[in-house]
Amino acid sequence: MTAITFATGLANAAEDSARPYREPAANYLRQFAQAGGRVFVLERFDADGRLVTRSVDKVSGDVAIDSAIDRTIAGRKIKLRGLVSCPSEKVIYQRSETWSCLDAARDYAGTIYNKRASVILCKTLVLSSPSEQAIPSSCFLLVGGEGEPFRIVNDDDSMVFLGLAVIDRASGGLSRRPDLEGSEALSKSMGFQNAD
Repeated sequence: MTAITFATGLANAAEDSARPYREPAANYLRQFAQAGGRVFVLERFDADGRLVTRSVDKVSGDVAIDSAIDRTIAGRKIKLRGLVSCPSEKVIYQRSETWSCLDAARDYAGTIYNKRASVILCKTLVLSSPSEQAIPSSCFLLVGGEGEPFRIVNDDDSMVFLGLAVIDRASGGLSRRPDLEGSEALSKSMGFQNAD
């Protein structure tokens, strides 16, 4: 990595300091890309939104899609934060087909993580949870290259939009993911959930 690329990455990280879960730019993720393989980047932020640690690991083997919101990436268990998996057993997937929610999640996320992504970035807060517990994160994937434009896939947003997950609610009904309310409303209006 060149000094200019690294400095640009730090500048982008600084821009995200007020919103640690903010979707990054494709160029930010491209700095981590390695030829011939996938990379998993885990960034941890403190309560003030400052980047505290970053780990970068090569991904060997497939990412396991354990549920619509659970992933095992490079040996680490990740849970998409503030979401509830599979609000209905059956969903409308690929515009008109009825699928089991878990099968649809594995098909969609498995394709993105295992066939299209070159960089996987998950962002979380610094937590003192036991290592065997899943890390609540927001995950973003860099896809593209080889003649295709680079773009970011927001896994959290995708699962909600496709009706494979819904936003968790705190006591009193407060949304744990107000940033995804629009995607959830659109998903419901398009009838992706409750295909029974």
